[in-house]
Amino acid sequence: MSLLVRPTKRKLDQVEAPSAQNRLLSPHSSRAQNVVSRVIQLSSHIPGQDGTSPRLEYCSRNEQLDPAGDPHSFPPSLRASPSPQGSPSLSQRVFAPNASIVLIGIRGTGKSSLAVILATTSGRRMIDADQYFQQVTGRSRAAFKKEYDLAEYRQQEARVMESMLAEHKEGCVIACGPGSMERSGQSLLREYAESHPVIHIIRDPESIQSYLKAWDTDKVRRFLELSGPIYRACSNLEFFNVSEKGLADHVGKDGHPHSQLELELDQRSQNFTPFLTLKRLQRDFLKFVAFATGDFKNLSSQQASFPLSMQPVESRMFTYAVTVPLSSLLEHELDIEDLESTADAFELKIDAIGGSPACLGVDSGLADRISQAVATIRRNIIIPLIYHVDSRVISVDAAMQHNGLSRRSEEAYLNFVQHGLRLAPEYLTADLSYSDDTLSQIIGSKGTSKVIGHFAFSRPCPRGWEDTELLAMYERARRLGCDVVRLTQPATTIEDNFAVERFRHHVKSLLWQLPLIAFNTGPLGRLSSCFNPILTSVTPPPLLPEMQAKSLPCITLREAQEALYSSFALDPMRFFVFGANVTYSLSPAMHNAAFKGCGLPHVYTIYQSSSLRGLNDLVENPHFGGTSVSLPYKTEVIPLLHSMSPHARAIGAVNTLIPIRTLPDGADDAFETSLYFEKSRAGPIKALHGDNTDWIGIGNCFRWGLSPANAIRPSSTGLVIGAGGMARAAVYAMIHLGVQNIFVYNRTLANAEKLAHHYNRQNLQAHGRSGPNSQPKVHILRSLHDSWPVNYKQPTVICCCIPAHSIGGVPAPNLQLPSQWLESPTGGVVVELAYKPLVSPLMKQMRALSHRGWVALDGLNVLPEQGFAQFELFTGRRAPRRLMRRVVLQEYKEAEGQEDHHAIRSRLENLDGQAT
Repeated sequence: MSLLVRPTKRKLDQVEAPSAQNRLLSPHSSRAQNVVSRVIQLSSHIPGQDGTSPRLEYCSRNEQLDPAGDPHSFPPSLRASPSPQGSPSLSQRVFAPNASIVLIGIRGTGKSSLAVILATTSGRRMIDADQYFQQVTGRSRAAFKKEYDLAEYRQQEARVMESMLAEHKEGCVIACGPGSMERSGQSLLREYAESHPVIHIIRDPESIQSYLKAWDTDKVRRFLELSGPIYRACSNLEFFNVSEKGLADHVGKDGHPHSQLELELDQRSQNFTPFLTLKRLQRDFLKFVAFATGDFKNLSSQQASFPLSMQPVESRMFTYAVTVPLSSLLEHELDIEDLESTADAFELKIDAIGGSPACLGVDSGLADRISQAVATIRRNIIIPLIYHVDSRVISVDAAMQHNGLSRRSEEAYLNFVQHGLRLAPEYLTADLSYSDDTLSQIIGSKGTSKVIGHFAFSRPCPRGWEDTELLAMYERARRLGCDVVRLTQPATTIEDNFAVERFRHHVKSLLWQLPLIAFNTGPLGRLSSCFNPILTSVTPPPLLPEMQAKSLPCITLREAQEALYSSFALDPMRFFVFGANVTYSLSPAMHNAAFKGCGLPHVYTIYQSSSLRGLNDLVENPHFGGTSVSLPYKTEVIPLLHSMSPHARAIGAVNTLIPIRTLPDGADDAFETSLYFEKSRAGPIKALHGDNTDWIGIGNCFRWGLSPANAIRPSSTGLVIGAGGMARAAVYAMIHLGVQNIFVYNRTLANAEKLAHHYNRQNLQAHGRSGPNSQPKVHILRSLHDSWPVNYKQPTVICCCIPAHSIGGVPAPNLQLPSQWLESPTGGVVVELAYKPLVSPLMKQMRALSHRGWVALDGLNVLPEQGFAQFELFTGRRAPRRLMRRVVLQEYKEAEGQEDHHAIRSRLENLDGQAT
């Protein structure tokens, strides 16, 4: 019998859980060794679902995906090896572009599913540590331990682990379960983390217990608290796998719950299409990995759907950070998407109650809760996250006595911030009240995060904003390497609001400049908050009563916006939809509702014209803010433009016009940058800039509907029905998605050939591909009766760009796709741009195939998605996405029967959980 199970086994409920006051454990501390010994005893009690470790089948060279569960049972041993205190490589968070990525975590966290997702979508090779051990030794870990003694097993494990990491330094995703966490494994992982991303995957105890069907939730929670410090000591990044509601209810034929990936990949045997279950997780995880590893090319592709994401928040005018305390998230059920609606950043304020100021404060349970809060926020937002640790903390004694705040110790503050760095926030604050040594550690380990040097004066400086201490604080932040500076102090008079403006202008005159956030606090300081140009702190309306009860005066984003217009700093603008027949357009209702919801005094109306000359009437108005362009002018308007976005140029069509009131020198990107500084400012128009958001609406629906089983690969194919302007946008959306072979069918063959020629002559690159064979190719399908070309896979991405209703006496096409074109074994996504009628023959056909993995989306899905991007181009503000979706559905009228109305009502009731 293995020595690892010789210690007397203890029941988990006999083990004390770490208290909220315990310090973050260092694996070499005596207390940590005691905890580790408990984990060693406890982990052997945790069975798999059937008492064994299931085998993981992952992507092979032929790209066949099989359903997968997590193969790793909890380890028979989990010992901490001596190591420096805390997480490894906090001074090194910059990685080589193709560095292999390691995922670690206990069983049931979903790391194996995430590894498959990452490998499938990135083209990396998947390596499973347990399978690698078996391939090298010819035995599973359990069989090897049974045959050999403990010392030999440990030597063999160390050799295998060292070999695996050494042989796979580039281009791999390595999944390491608890079996890899022996002492030697921990040491090797810490060393590996000096140059590679090692991501600790965690999950809530309820989901782990549901997956394992062993122990109860409290026992799983205690085990997580005991093992967490050990896993964190071996990793430099952390990802919390947020579970979707209802997932645990889906059970396989064997009576065991499906893994998330199994639900996605085995859709052929399911009566439902759970594509959203893993889609949101996939989006969150891939975005996290892209940002944390510095893969900005991939990140920019993911964010291209939102034009504002192309411009750093600190470079735009009048941006806002909605501030939400961690305590509020933990105590209340808050609608996060509602909290962040129209904001430019989401600031999570770590205000958790601690013990004495000397306490480190970040015990394993609290670290889990912070990680879960960050993951839940990211699940519901598209804007950057600011991680802000409040230097003040309510001590236990102070809380009981209802008196003041204490200051966190240097060590406690550093531990909270370092945990935040593991979560790879886009921005992180560094409190300038702490020592240079502490701040240098933070800034030196920031990785891809930007650091905001923050200092909030509790009392006004003796000379207000003219005090030399403020400029000295600004210079200190610059010297230490901060990316942005935030300075605040209480206002005592209205004059203080003008003083902060003078301070800001003085900073602009300096040779060395950092973006500056500066405003006054207190009731008299709200005026300066309105005119602070970047990342003004605002409070979401649902939290106003709570903030007011704490005597913390605050301002909402809407109040700040309205103040800018009422003071004439910004002007109300006029927007239009311009076309030959636009009376049916839902855009006015959608945009006007969004304007009202954001506190913007703009108006969006219809302008119908029989010729392009009608555009002159619009641009002569000094309050013209932009127009949507409809048929037949999407190509006719191009000769009138001074500049075009690269997307519009590649598509050869424009659906959005933006006025240019200042003509800067430089290329088109200079025009686009300058446009963000001209929003909501009236005046003579000198030129027009053209853009296209049709491809964004279509592409977002593709991303939304494609399950991870259908992640785009070099062999993936797409199909476009039609050859007009929207078909061009659909082809471009597929290219941007990474599809290399796109087929076009159109009744008029000559038009299909023109579309194919338009793209085949361009030197475009399919996203994520490089090399001579990466250029996308558009092919022609001549007849609906033709079989699918034998040299290409069946399409998984399909877009229908033809009307579904009769036009000008021409009967509706009554289109259905040939069954021989729909034989993708994992289904795919079909987007139909038409929505009159909403339930078309094509939609009926595809929804009948949902059990085979097909997802069908219509024009009412596409319209708001492209509208979000258009709203951003028009206003320079984030779009209220849920509001715009709701208005589109509410305004949709269908006179052909009640079937559509029932569908609309159902969609209105299920707006939450849609793509963000």
